[in-house]
Amino acid sequence: MAQKYDDTFLARWLADELSENELKNFQESEDYEQYEHIINTLDSAEYPEIDINSNYAKTLAKIELEKAKESNKSRSLNPYWLSGIAASLVLVFSYLLFFQNITYTTQLAEQLDFNLPDNSQVTLNADSKVSHKRFGWKDNRVVDLTGEAYFKVEKGQKFEVKTAQGIVSVLGTQFTVNSRENFFNVICYEGKVKVEIPNQKEVILTKGKALSFKNNKTSAYTLESEKPSWIDKQSSFYNAPIIEVINELERQFNIKIDGKANVKPGNFTGRFSHDNLETALKTIFVSMNIPFSFEDNKVKIQKY
Repeated sequence: MAQKYDDTFLARWLADELSENELKNFQESEDYEQYEHIINTLDSAEYPEIDINSNYAKTLAKIELEKAKESNKSRSLNPYWLSGIAASLVLVFSYLLFFQNITYTTQLAEQLDFNLPDNSQVTLNADSKVSHKRFGWKDNRVVDLTGEAYFKVEKGQKFEVKTAQGIVSVLGTQFTVNSRENFFNVICYEGKVKVEIPNQKEVILTKGKALSFKNNKTSAYTLESEKPSWIDKQSSFYNAPIIEVINELERQFNIKIDGKANVKPGNFTGRFSHDNLETALKTIFVSMNIPFSFEDNKVKIQKY
């Protein structure tokens, strides 16, 4: 494949910034089909986080070394061979550079603080994940969330948090989003947030207002806290399904609770501390009249 297109041209193609004539000429060229094949292959592949700049520099250095070696040989080579490899690598690394996500994750019993490209602050709760595009942040402030996170958003363009259960959008504010299986909760601590849930009426939350979505129904409530309690090592709940409270116990203490199938449906309002497992268990199970055993750091819920 002849290298007729430099890295700037390929980057503009990947970013959909070519003019109509440039794109038409490119698509009619003999090289387009091969470049398109590379992109299709990349789209279907999975690849780990890599140091793109370092690998790109090392790869091009190797290419230049091979060129130098081949130039010292008496036999002639296809002049387009190495340039074809270089073009393909430019395309691959340009693709990764423009479209690869940055991802932050936490394990059980872990929290993580980090800043987004605009200096918006995020605190990620246990067993959660946030990701966003590596580039284009200024005009596309969008993060994908699985789990729970606290956001302190800098003012600017619209900021969106996308989850499997709904979208939360703001201009600049402080709020939490908790998106777990069969549970979705949004709390506004400052400013305004808009909550969009499929097949539900759009809701605007202001300071001290919260919205919970479970069993295909939304319920609103108020609170006076200035920040999420879990930042200070406490988990609080308002009319939350008891099974979600038990799941949070597992996440915060990195334990496995046996017998969850024995739990009867019910809702819990209250909080537990992350400092002492036995105290947290009593806070939840005793108040909900759930029989349990706790021995050798193992928890089991009894039938009742």
